Amino acid sequence: MIYLPITLKVDQQQVLVLGGGKAALEKVQMFNRLGFTVTVIGEELDEATLQSTATCHLRPFRSDDLEGVLLVYACNPDREMNRLVKAEANARGILVNTPDDPELCDFITPALFIDAPMTVAVSSGGTDVRKAVAWRNRIQTYFSNHDPIY
Repeated sequence: MIYLPITLKVDQQQVLVLGGGKAALEKVQMFNRLGFTVTVIGEELDEATLQSTATCHLRPFRSDDLEGVLLVYACNPDREMNRLVKAEANARGILVNTPDDPELCDFITPALFIDAPMTVAVSSGGTDVRKAVAWRNRIQTYFSNHDPIY
């Protein structure tokens, strides 16, 4: 698959995370670090997600949850539910990311290093997440240990 790296303006936009496991928590934590508000919907949500700044709803996904949403992260352990969410979201023109399931992804989220106002994104196109994170960490270490390059 070929992905186009872009930077989206997401302030004042709705991001929806479906599911309550580790992948969902990682997305919530990422959005919290970036200062965004996110809504999480799942029948079971872990305590860390419930304690986050996300708006949480303990219930199943409903089609009307997609109203006004820019992006969806379908993190449900039920692949068929993720497939349904993707179909409904795509019918509304909404892009979907399903962690660890490239077939159900319209986009991928790269490993990010942010030193405002600069952002570096590292991606393997979804083929080697660990390597992308390792490269991001090396970039972060480099810029933390060197004077700025102008």
